[in-house]
Amino acid sequence: MDSVTGLDRVRVRELPLHVRFMAGESTGSYVTRLAGRNGLGVQQLLDEVGQGSTRAVAPHLTELYLNRPAAERLAALAGRPLEVMRRALASLDAAYLLDDGDGTPAWSFPWAVRDGYLVRACALCAARRGIGDPAWMMVADPWHLCARHARWSDNSRDPQTPWIDVADWPQILAAERQRVAMERRLGRTARTLFADARTMSRTESSAPDRLRSMADRLGEARAASLLSYPHTVRIARVLARAERRRLGRELTSDSYEDWFTRSSQELGPRYQGVLRRWMECHKPVPGPRRGGVLGRAVLVAPHTRIAPLDSVQQLSCLPSGPVASPFDRPFL
Repeated sequence: MDSVTGLDRVRVRELPLHVRFMAGESTGSYVTRLAGRNGLGVQQLLDEVGQGSTRAVAPHLTELYLNRPAAERLAALAGRPLEVMRRALASLDAAYLLDDGDGTPAWSFPWAVRDGYLVRACALCAARRGIGDPAWMMVADPWHLCARHARWSDNSRDPQTPWIDVADWPQILAAERQRVAMERRLGRTARTLFADARTMSRTESSAPDRLRSMADRLGEARAASLLSYPHTVRIARVLARAERRRLGRELTSDSYEDWFTRSSQELGPRYQGVLRRWMECHKPVPGPRRGGVLGRAVLVAPHTRIAPLDSVQQLSCLPSGPVASPFDRPFL
């Protein structure tokens, strides 16, 4: 294979062996697998992709970023169309590409990811795609729920508990189906509602004793998001009832008050204050009614920008604070 020298953008030859994509996989994870499949070191492969100021880093530590010329070279090496690769690898989204500069293919393994979190992919999903080694996903939040195999994973590097089996907690799987359905209906707006709901939510769950015991051992940082997940989705769905009407310009002051009364009764009186704060951020949208049709691309203040890997902390319009929880041990 040719090498990249200076400003040259020489043609690369397709590698003899391909590897399959995993949706949402990190670029560093994919490149590591591609190199290993072809008997190459990761640094060797990166030397063909472009120029980098750092050395190759293990894919569970940080993410690999490319500029577009380097992404084109990686696609050529992998024998895959670039657009297909961009749909599969989250960090090849335009928001995360490095600057093209003078057109020289370039890559970087920085010490910290720019947005999102590295979370270990479900090993069973990986095996279905012929992947035997650990693969890493680049996701917006520090957790990932595989509904197919009922496995909750997060960005912990704890080798003793790399994932948590939630098969005996049907509420969390039902909540995931509801969240996905909400996202299909509302598009990016659903992400903002989940973010606001997560800021509001407390760890009040009906998790099996086994999970609560495990959560007590693993610590609050790992447990809180898991144990509050069904309740968070429940709150997000309550918020969605108002937000759909707000974005359809059908929400009046009177109907908003009616929603507040019903929502306070459903969620409980301790949510009244935070619901009021949310209403202050999500004021009715003036203008002619949209006939109740909400476009998936509609974004209205306070949520006007949503990058693919923005976390709930970045997206929420509410100030974040400590989550009420009985778990106070530090993150492992």
